[in-house]
Amino acid sequence: MNDIEQIENYLSGQLSADELQAFDLRLQNDKAFAEVFAMYKSIESEMHETEDEKELRKTLSGISQKHFDTDPAAKIITLKTNRKRWLLYASAAAASIIILLFLKPWQQKALSNDQLYAQYATVQDLPAVVRGANNDSLLLKATTFYNEAKYTAALVLLDSITMQRPSEAQLQLALGICFLETGKYDSAINRFDKLAVLESVYKYDAVEWKGLAYLKQNKTSDCIAALKLIPADAANYTKAKELIEKLSKK
Repeated sequence: MNDIEQIENYLSGQLSADELQAFDLRLQNDKAFAEVFAMYKSIESEMHETEDEKELRKTLSGISQKHFDTDPAAKIITLKTNRKRWLLYASAAAASIIILLFLKPWQQKALSNDQLYAQYATVQDLPAVVRGANNDSLLLKATTFYNEAKYTAALVLLDSITMQRPSEAQLQLALGICFLETGKYDSAINRFDKLAVLESVYKYDAVEWKGLAYLKQNKTSDCIAALKLIPADAANYTKAKELIEKLSKK
């Protein structure tokens, strides 16, 4: 058992009765050892070691072997001249442990395009106001299917309805989403393009969905190019910018 281990065992109350008596006797008779003990206690108190820092103590114990020579006098000199350096090592080691335990940046894998699509492709329900003042039964069925994510059934009905109501932008957007969710990408993009040139509140929603249609096909550069067309004053600008940043880091 080296001096550092002996001091630690003393401070943690792990010495036997005989070892404790020998330790106290050495403190009284070995001035160099007593100074080493006092210095170590000072360092311990400044570090404020907790249970969560046991790994740090192991690291410092390894470092300590470089500073505690076999010669007691050398121990004192090394400790006195390198105390600040020791504490600097301790701080660096503590910071490293925090990074290891909490940040772990290398473990944060970039999301796949499919995962990003699932995260950003949020389909809004068709509200009641879209269902028609005349309580159109066909539109009600289409709305129900759409809101229940039954896009194949909704597509058949909405395709017919939008031919009769070409000016209803929200229904046009819903139809485009139905095309997209059923794998009809060209039809979806064509629908979004038509809606994007119209002056409606869904203009930039259509642009966003066009970008998402490219994302679903793993066409990352096309997705980014589409999303960049959304201006800063659009309601979905922040969302589009965030997705662009994530895609640009891949």
